Amino acid sequence: MANARCASSVTSSKELHDIFQRLQATDDKICRLLASFVDVLMHQKVPRHGLLRVGSTVEGAALCRWFRSETGAREVELDTMYVIGSIPDTGKHVVESVASKPGFIRLKIENILHAITLEPAVLETGRVEPFLREASNTAYVSSRRIKEIAAKQLHFKDDDGYIKMIVGVLFGASEVRVTPFEEIQGPSAMLNISLSLSSGHLFDVSIDSVPAIKLDYWPANDWKTRQPRYWPAPSIVETIVQNGCHIVPKTSPGGDEDNEWRLSFSLAEKKLAENRNPVQKESYFVAKAIFYAHLKMEIEGQRLPSYAIKTVMMWVCEEQPDSFWEDNNLEDIVGAILEKLEVYLKAGTLPHYFIPEINILETMPELLIRESKEKLSEIKKKPRDFMPPYVSAIQAFATTLSEKMEQGLQLVQLFANFVKL
Repeated sequence: MANARCASSVTSSKELHDIFQRLQATDDKICRLLASFVDVLMHQKVPRHGLLRVGSTVEGAALCRWFRSETGAREVELDTMYVIGSIPDTGKHVVESVASKPGFIRLKIENILHAITLEPAVLETGRVEPFLREASNTAYVSSRRIKEIAAKQLHFKDDDGYIKMIVGVLFGASEVRVTPFEEIQGPSAMLNISLSLSSGHLFDVSIDSVPAIKLDYWPANDWKTRQPRYWPAPSIVETIVQNGCHIVPKTSPGGDEDNEWRLSFSLAEKKLAENRNPVQKESYFVAKAIFYAHLKMEIEGQRLPSYAIKTVMMWVCEEQPDSFWEDNNLEDIVGAILEKLEVYLKAGTLPHYFIPEINILETMPELLIRESKEKLSEIKKKPRDFMPPYVSAIQAFATTLSEKMEQGLQLVQLFANFVKL
């Protein structure tokens, strides 16, 4: 399939750098302001220590989603994990791997009360029995039931119009539509807010939360010792390992919907994002923008997951020495990142960064892989030719939005002191 190039106004690598440096700074500002808004929204729902912000709004490049469309609604997803319990190192005997499904586990009920601690707010009866399910004569903690109970804890209604009011103030919106949890499809959706701004633009904010149980130990020992490695520094590896990871109620393809959990390394990914150098952060922003502009097409009901470009970036950071980031210009680095993605697409396998036995492309349609490879073969040669021509319009909108939010946030925080959700 022939690839139509964007009529981009970006004429040099330096101009590409200048544009994205400004956009990246605005991205950081908007995400910081949105994080403050979520704190205001959630303070009556969840103890502050129990809610972790994860995903692009803390890792950077959240606004890259806007490159998917020139005229459609701008949107930001705020992903959070509601940590409802923990399993210490001494309790890891209850964690059972699912055969032939790396990254997926079950929680056995062997002395479960001594092995797992659940937040009181999540328990309906103060007992663990409501969460038990049996499979193959073994009792397990039901991931499905945990998800249902956590969803009730995070349940939002806006009958009194309070959310609508503070959102209108925060964004200077002329019209606000709030869609609560019970009307949204999906395992982690919590709240969706659609805005019509006074500028005439549309803006969507979705706040998603998935319940999670903390593992106070590190299950991916091969990653801990993997060599050679240029990144991250050994001290960061040690910190990540000491922090452990989480499990979330997610079923493997064709798996047991009642009892399966998936390992989540969102906390580790956040730490890794914080430890990218400025060149790595900027090149990831550009590569992700191009990914959204040209590689998020829908084929046979599926799209390449954004987790694919994040995973590729982590592999490139690990495999490339400092000289790679110091000696090449931004466009060459972005081209190398996209070429790495092409290599994985050609192989039909993109190994998970922490558990390489997991293939992130496993469920992707063959036609989607083929179309993506064809697009990448040209894009990687000269990435700046494929920057959308509306990048300046995105920057202008983002700047205006951040200014409105900064003005509105003080009023929102003031209102929150007097009104409960």
